[in-house]
Amino acid sequence: MKVLHVAPSIARSYGGPTQSLAGYAVAARNAGFDASIAAPRCEDDDLSAFVHRAPEAKLHLFRAFGTGAFATSPALIRWVGKRASRYDVIHVHGLFNPISTLCARAGIGAGTAVVIRPFGTLSRYTFRHRRTALKRIYFSVLERDNVTEAAGIHFTTETERDSARWHEIDFTGRSHVVPPAWLGRDNAPRIRSRLREPVVVFLGRISPVKNIETLLEAWPAVLRAKPNARLVVAGSGEGSYVGSLERRTRALGIGGSTTFRGFVSGADKQSLLSSASLLALPSHHENFGITVLEALDAGVPVVISPEVQLADFVRRNDVGKVAQSTPLDLATAILDTLNDGTLAARTRRVGAGVVAKEFSPAVIGDLLAAMYRAAQLRSR
Repeated sequence: MKVLHVAPSIARSYGGPTQSLAGYAVAARNAGFDASIAAPRCEDDDLSAFVHRAPEAKLHLFRAFGTGAFATSPALIRWVGKRASRYDVIHVHGLFNPISTLCARAGIGAGTAVVIRPFGTLSRYTFRHRRTALKRIYFSVLERDNVTEAAGIHFTTETERDSARWHEIDFTGRSHVVPPAWLGRDNAPRIRSRLREPVVVFLGRISPVKNIETLLEAWPAVLRAKPNARLVVAGSGEGSYVGSLERRTRALGIGGSTTFRGFVSGADKQSLLSSASLLALPSHHENFGITVLEALDAGVPVVISPEVQLADFVRRNDVGKVAQSTPLDLATAILDTLNDGTLAARTRRVGAGVVAKEFSPAVIGDLLAAMYRAAQLRSR
């Protein structure tokens, strides 16, 4: 079976979607599929990092224009349109961007089995935050037909699937839950640094959806109990927004214990996780949470909000705490985790194992195979 993945970006700064795309490509190849990826060109360092993660994936890269949700690539879209019928399945990653939207339309028009992975963008939260009117118009005019006519809709969790039902689109026989495959930490040794002070790490895109403001507001209470604690915020985002968070730390009097590291990857990310006492992710909405798997694989317990859709996984495996996104609840959960030596020892012992057991390429490859075959049958 020939599968073409279409993605709006493979840059590292795209975060979890890029990591998960690499995982799906590896899982598909392991399951015996001929997997290719069509995406915009990226910086050489980003390309090298992606190839390192998914070395056997066939890459077709094209010139793109614009940034973020408004980026487009006429050459990529034309290429997919001309070759759509050569593939058994076209797996489109993302909604609300011209590349994903128009490539999905081209595949459906060619009669190819199209599977759409919406990245959590079918939730109510997406339609109620930022550019709400534009999203509703875009969905009504362009995206709704794609979602309605696609042979498969790929959700990463049951929660994501449930959160899409409010659209009243019939997903019967078309919805599939396939988490991302976990590819490990670049074969890095799982050695934890000797912690001389509590270090709480946020790792991810710096965006309002991540709810970093509440983490900052919770931090004074953590400091009162742990005066030597440090908070490290690692990730990239719009300069003006990052600046507002930095000003907020000064207003709260926590500037001396809080560091904004910027984007980290590779050895820098591994070193940061090695030094961490816990990972905090209090997002308002988190479609999956690859950074949670990164932390657990490194033996680091997590404190996350219920809106992070790995919350059930964390509870089930007892590798962290799930706390409501209020300053008091978040501070309490952070302190409880920092004081829980048993939880820290358990996560060091079992974290990597529970991640591998549930999200290995072999496990995910079987789920992809079932989804692709179901989509093919439906498109005939």
